[in-house]
Amino acid sequence: MLFRKIAFATGVSFVLLSSSQAFAIKDFCTPKLESYIEKTQKIVDSKYVSGSKKETAQKLLDKIKSSRNETNDCVIVDKLLP
Repeated sequence: MLFRKIAFATGVSFVLLSSSQAFAIKDFCTPKLESYIEKTQKIVDSKYVSGSKKETAQKLLDKIKSSRNETNDCVIVDKLLP
């Protein structure tokens, strides 16, 4: 009986730790992606950057915004920042 309680407690602890780590990954990727988006938006808004670079940065922002609804932030970060 004691063994079952210990096994159950261990299993519950493992599940809780696993789920909290999954949330930690999400929390790690989202701020990183937000920072990348902010920096790219500054490139688009800058008057010192050439038109072709602004256009490329805007296309990148559009891709990120369209795929962000369908894809996890970590997947996008992995694709953008090797």
